[in-house]
Amino acid sequence: MNDTEIRVVKITRLVGDRPLKAFVDVQVGNWVIRDWRVIQKPGEPTEVLTPQTSYRDVVGNVRYRSLLSIPAELNQRIRVEILSSDWRKEKDGGQHKLL
Repeated sequence: MNDTEIRVVKITRLVGDRPLKAFVDVQVGNWVIRDWRVIQKPGEPTEVLTPQTSYRDVVGNVRYRSLLSIPAELNQRIRVEILSSDWRKEKDGGQHKLL
């Protein structure tokens, strides 16, 4: 697993003041994993989250859960690759504003 090539293939930067700053698509070997999330809160380190889905719990609160279970070493390598990329600038020319 340590020899698997990892590279960022697409960055979609989001504009606005929300903590969610970008979605990133990453190629891992022959697979492309879409929609990694880059989160940056004021005064905190930047976080990278695996792709997620949302749902409403029994009382109507929105909850999130990861779509993937990735081995820790591979997950860390993907996070390092994303944070090493220039995710602050859009790689694919796209900027999107979430409402």
